[in-house]
Amino acid sequence: MTMQEVFVNSKPHSVEILERNNNSFLVKVDDKSVYIKLANSFQGKTVIEINDHRFQAGVKRIQGKIFKVEIGGKLFEVQISSPKISREATMKLEPVATAARKSVIKKIEKDAVTAPIAGRIVLVRACVGQRVEKGECVCILEAMKMENEVVTPKAGVVKEIRASEGSVVNKGDVLAIIA
Repeated sequence: MTMQEVFVNSKPHSVEILERNNNSFLVKVDDKSVYIKLANSFQGKTVIEINDHRFQAGVKRIQGKIFKVEIGGKLFEVQISSPKISREATMKLEPVATAARKSVIKKIEKDAVTAPIAGRIVLVRACVGQRVEKGECVCILEAMKMENEVVTPKAGVVKEIRASEGSVVNKGDVLAIIA
C-alpha cells in the first residue's frame, strides 16, 4: 500500500493505492474508495474510468511531479508530494483542509448554487440572464448512476453559469451564481 499526499489546485488530499492489477487500481482518496481503470491514450487524451464513468483526460507534465490535467473542459493543477506520509500525518491534515473548505463554502453560499455531491453534470437547464424562482432546477448532476436536480437556494437572476455539460464537479463546487 502506497500513500501519497496529492495537491489538486493547492488542496491537499490523502491518496492510498489499496490494490493494483495492470491498469486497474483500487484507490482510497480522503477515506473514500474509488475504482480507477486507465485505457490507452487517443489523440493526446487518456481514457480514465472512475467508478464505471468514462472520462477523457489530457495530462501534461509541467515540471517534476507537477501536472496540468484537463477533464471535461476543467483544468486542474496536480502536484504529487515526494515523501510518502504516514496515516497519522494525513489524519492531522484532514480537519484543517475540511475546516478551510467549509468556511469558503459558507462565504459564497448566499449567492451561489453549489454541487451537493461530487458527480458529472449531464444537463444545464439555466442560462445567464434567466430569472429563476427559489427551488428551480439549474442543472442535473449524475452521481453513482443517479440523476440529481441541483436547485436554486433563492429567487433571482442567473449572473454566471460555471458548470458545463459533461464536466466533473466536486461537492461544494460553485455551479452558478444567482443575484
